[in-house]
Amino acid sequence: MTRRRRRLYRRSCAGMLRAALNVTTPVLPTWPGPGGTAAQWRSWLAPVWADETFRRTVAGASPDLARRVDAVLAGRSMNTRKARRAALALARYSIRYAHRSTPFGEFAGVALVDFGETSSVCIGDTHEVVSRADPTAMDARIRACESDAALMADVEVCVNTLARVHENRVHVPTEGPSEFSLALTPAVVAVLEVARSPIPHDVLLGKLAAEFPETSEGRRAALVAELLRTGLLRSALRAAATIVDPADALPVGVPGISERDAADVRLDAEVRLPEAVEVEMETAATVLARLATHLHGTPAWRRYIERFGDRWGEGSEVGLEQLIDPDRGLGFPDGFDSVSEPPRPMSRRDRLLLELAGTAAVESRQDVVLSEAMIEELEAAAGGPSTVLAPHVEVCGQVQARSLSALDRGGFRLRVHTVSRAAGSMTGRFWHLLPEAADGYADLPTVAPGAKLAQLSFHPSRVAADLLTRAPQVLPELVSVGEFRGSGETVLRPADLVVGLSGDHLYLAVASTGERVELLAPTAINFVWNNFTPPMVRFLAEISRATTPQVTWFDWGAAWALPFTPALHYRRSILIPGRWQLRARTLPDRTAPLDKWAEQLHAWRVRAGVPDRVLLAMDDQHLLLDLTQDRDLDLLRTHLSVSSVAVLYDAPPRDADGWIGGRAHSIVVPVRSHP
Repeated sequence: MTRRRRRLYRRSCAGMLRAALNVTTPVLPTWPGPGGTAAQWRSWLAPVWADETFRRTVAGASPDLARRVDAVLAGRSMNTRKARRAALALARYSIRYAHRSTPFGEFAGVALVDFGETSSVCIGDTHEVVSRADPTAMDARIRACESDAALMADVEVCVNTLARVHENRVHVPTEGPSEFSLALTPAVVAVLEVARSPIPHDVLLGKLAAEFPETSEGRRAALVAELLRTGLLRSALRAAATIVDPADALPVGVPGISERDAADVRLDAEVRLPEAVEVEMETAATVLARLATHLHGTPAWRRYIERFGDRWGEGSEVGLEQLIDPDRGLGFPDGFDSVSEPPRPMSRRDRLLLELAGTAAVESRQDVVLSEAMIEELEAAAGGPSTVLAPHVEVCGQVQARSLSALDRGGFRLRVHTVSRAAGSMTGRFWHLLPEAADGYADLPTVAPGAKLAQLSFHPSRVAADLLTRAPQVLPELVSVGEFRGSGETVLRPADLVVGLSGDHLYLAVASTGERVELLAPTAINFVWNNFTPPMVRFLAEISRATTPQVTWFDWGAAWALPFTPALHYRRSILIPGRWQLRARTLPDRTAPLDKWAEQLHAWRVRAGVPDRVLLAMDDQHLLLDLTQDRDLDLLRTHLSVSSVAVLYDAPPRDADGWIGGRAHSIVVPVRSHP
């Protein structure tokens, strides 16, 4: 360990505890294995499904799975393969039930966490479940209403601010990465003009009737209904993302939905951690900022800034809508219209990390303790220390200690799970449960001195993710994208913003006042790995921080392709755990008996030094597996038969959650730059 502790970040706002509601899994019978019959699978499912709390929790998270299990147990589904698939799914949920802290339905919840001289934990059993309308059911109801001209008569509609005109067609993002386009007929042009500001549905139809008297009333109503269905028009039925429960915002007279099965849980918990944990989280944020792959912005953003300078020069300001239009401006930075980052060339940083991981493998070391010299070398390889820090981020990690007394003595480790792009990313969607968690956000620092922080409000590109972007307004200024906003609402829209160049970075400003703004998007949705956000949203959230270090979990770069990378430790922090890649071709195929497959797996584990307990990575989720248990072996084998490769991380020690009564947990702490 180094003797000098550098902390470029300090805790800014309240910390948040995320913890599982349950500390034990349901009682599980002996696993039938791949050769199990339908009757054996029913015998396994029956006692597991008899656990009322577990059944309710799973049914709330996956009604479809609940129906499938009920069908198997009732004898309505006699297919062995379907029974086995239901059991595998239920087995995964049984592991998540007690071993994963990420809030999801009634599996896990949130509470505030405090810091002080000593630690304390008090967790009761009167947790509060707050339910909202299921987004998919809500969307179906709204779609039905929007197709009924009589019901919509007094409901206001307006043009989606994400709509753009290109080559005599109007385009608007739809589900995921898809886009809807429609020819610019005279009627569509009229709608785009008349509904630029909110207008009652029947008034819009009246204006179309006056403009096109030769068309029938039915055709005019059908056109508006189609524009609402495709998202080119937004109606007041679709509550903006600052409305926590969209069902509560439906206008009077519009029928809502009775189901309210999207649950969040406020934990009955009071937790205080020692200040040493706070210091460690600040230290982890600092070292990960120094070890970022892109210390001065991503190549895509650097190229974009260069193109802006070449075309308009420093000191010029360009309307946001003009800039992102590919015909009149530059469009979006490279990769914004894809679901993953483009390939990147081998860098000096990559070579250093390949050497570090390779040396650890040759020396049979499963962890590496980072020294200041190693950090400085990696920092230099990424372009040298950044002169401008990301102004605020969130650190999320597990505090590992066998007891409260050990925690108070400093006998703990911080296992870093991730670092979010900004404060509020992981905590924002829970502000309605814990209003105190939003205190202090108006005082967060900005990249540009004097800029005002504003909240970004938007709908995701996938309906199922709607609740992930909903957060109450906590900042005085609001920028709304792709939403319906009433005429009386004071918000900024894309048309109100301009982009300028100052030095080597771009900035956002309000066109009418010249005031610079930087945007905070309170959602944990990943802008790069999935297609849940419109490109404009990502653009607005990233532009002001585009030349600062892109802080996240530790990125091994090209070394991700290696079959093994060691854990990286710094002081008390595990920046990233040891990781192995297991390819399906390493083991016998799926037709081999499980015992022979397990024998080969064990031989691979001995060679690679893989422990009994591992975390199987599935996208951003980790499933705890014990590779000495038949059930978990079957889960791993099933995963390999689908994905061909399994990414396994070293699991935390069995007593890692001892200080909190064995409860799976993570702590999220917003930190602000403090150079």
